Amino acid sequence: MTSRMYGRWEQPRSAGLMGLTWGVSMAGLGLVVMIMIGFLITQSITVAAVLLAVAAIVWTPLVVQRAGRTGWEIATLRTQYALARRRNETLYRAGRFSRIPGAARLPGLLADSKLMEFEAPGGRRFGLIHVRRTNHWTVVLRVIPSAQELVDQDRIDAWVEEYGAFLAAQGRSGDVVAVTSVLESVVDTRLRQRREVARLIRPDTPDYSRAVMAEAAADTGGSGVRIEARIALTYRSIGRMRRDQAEQAKEIGLRLQGALSQLARAGLPATPMRAWEVFGLVRTRYDLAAQRDVEAAGAEVLDTQSWDSAGPISHDDRWDHFVHDGARSVTWEMDAAPLGAVHETALKPLLEPRPDVPRKRVAVVYRLHSTAESTSIVDSDFKDALASEQTQQGIASAAASLRVANTQASRQEQARGAGLTRFGVLVTVTDHLGADLPGIEASVQTMSAASRLSVRRCYAFQASAFAASLGIGVVLPEHASISKRVSAS
Repeated sequence: MTSRMYGRWEQPRSAGLMGLTWGVSMAGLGLVVMIMIGFLITQSITVAAVLLAVAAIVWTPLVVQRAGRTGWEIATLRTQYALARRRNETLYRAGRFSRIPGAARLPGLLADSKLMEFEAPGGRRFGLIHVRRTNHWTVVLRVIPSAQELVDQDRIDAWVEEYGAFLAAQGRSGDVVAVTSVLESVVDTRLRQRREVARLIRPDTPDYSRAVMAEAAADTGGSGVRIEARIALTYRSIGRMRRDQAEQAKEIGLRLQGALSQLARAGLPATPMRAWEVFGLVRTRYDLAAQRDVEAAGAEVLDTQSWDSAGPISHDDRWDHFVHDGARSVTWEMDAAPLGAVHETALKPLLEPRPDVPRKRVAVVYRLHSTAESTSIVDSDFKDALASEQTQQGIASAAASLRVANTQASRQEQARGAGLTRFGVLVTVTDHLGADLPGIEASVQTMSAASRLSVRRCYAFQASAFAASLGIGVVLPEHASISKRVSAS
């Protein structure tokens, strides 16, 4: 049996004149009207020439794009970063001799976050992260993905279909802002392996069995890299008491069991992570040296730690990379989805662990739309695609016709009950300060190209992108500082 193909994704883009976006087209018309009015009032060619020059300066950066961004976006981003650098806002220092002694809070977008633990109906406890700036609430689920070896293709297709149904169900009510799926490669200290073997050995075990188990615990074979998977569900505030922690935990706990059941049907058995597990996760990602200590400490010690000590002692958010506690991280974002249809294994080259990139994190962020929003969006996309096709001529019309077909198919699928989702990918590689950055860049580009995925470096917001790829409640579009009026979409 042949596997299914997946595709038909389209980036929303308002259609304007001559292939431009609607906003850029209207800005151009407004500038033309301004020039005409200025000339009619003054009857001066000099004034008209000055207005024309000003209009060109304003309008040209909106038309010219580089790496998916308009000139105004690039200029605004550079200006914001230069001002932040000048005010030392990109530098972070915590610890014993900082302004808040003894605290190492998470920096940047997570500075006002809070970690709590509650009990869901049925007795299952879960950690809950509240990002106060956006008033979002996030539950992190630890996932053990089912391997696809010796699994029939129809079963794999069913898993993919069930995962799509899971995303559609989460977006139907409009309560879920985003679902972030994270697959991460980390250096294996083998402490968990030894702890699990020690737990399995009973006091009355024969000496030979003890020796075999001890050898298994001490086994140093393999690549020394393990895979960790998790899914973060980020909710909007639910109900009337939107900032009441207990009320939000109650509402989220009621919805949690349904999400876990749907993930199990998709071949992704999941368990909510406790507060101490989330703390350990975040602590070891910002400070690589803390990994062995955190894994050795276990629940008894980590459960007593404060969320205010989960962050780094120091960090430096540089233009093209992020320095934190003796480590260096680089994050890339998806520039364009794969061209054409792909199999379910499309991202496998990017997700597989590699010895030359031992610490790699791939986060797929799904931004969900409610049913009402989906209907409006697919209809608008279809109308824009039709308008774009009618305004283009020649070879360019082939791509426009394909977009019309894709948006028409989206309308039909949405009418049959499918959900509408915007998605993006963040790829983060972390290594020590002496790491070979050009080599890491080449490795990531090679892996993404093999996955038919186009990625670009996250310039000027490396710290924010690092936090977003952790999958703990940071949804970057919700923190955007540049107006959509000057964007490329």
